[in-house]
Amino acid sequence: MDRMQAEQLALGQIDPGERLLWSGTPAPGVAALRALPASFFGIPFVAFACFWIWTAWSMTSRRPAELPWSLFPLFGIPFVVIGLGVMGAPLWTWLASGKTVYALTDKRALIIVGGGVQSFAPSDINEISRNERPDGTGSVYFASRTMTGSRGFTRQLRIGFEGIPEVRNVEHLIREHLQQKAA
Repeated sequence: MDRMQAEQLALGQIDPGERLLWSGTPAPGVAALRALPASFFGIPFVAFACFWIWTAWSMTSRRPAELPWSLFPLFGIPFVVIGLGVMGAPLWTWLASGKTVYALTDKRALIIVGGGVQSFAPSDINEISRNERPDGTGSVYFASRTMTGSRGFTRQLRIGFEGIPEVRNVEHLIREHLQQKAA
């Protein structure tokens, strides 16, 4: 999605009387790199599933074809598919970043993904942090959400604009237009 398409999509989401200050899209490579560690988990998962299928097949192929046991190797196929999906995590995030638009107005911050819109009012803006690379690209985080796991562990999920150009300018706009209104 190019800059003009992103701006048009953002303009379609703002309210009357609201002014668009900035819009942009994340760099797909940044999202893909963040998903790379998860994809490494898929490698042993697929390897074990393939080993399972091969072992089950070799054990059932030595016997006469008994229908229930001859289907036994097929139980590994869903695990291969899941593992390949996990290994493809960088590709999936690359593709999803092409459908993501970030927008900043004088009244809120927007994260638009596909048909869904997350809106962050000045009251949602808490501590702002920025990660900047030497070329000026980076991420700015302005909100957080507490996530509770199945075992009761909690962690803070940072929310913001990731992999954007001119990250320092965007941080300045957030501070100037949204953070001061919340105070």
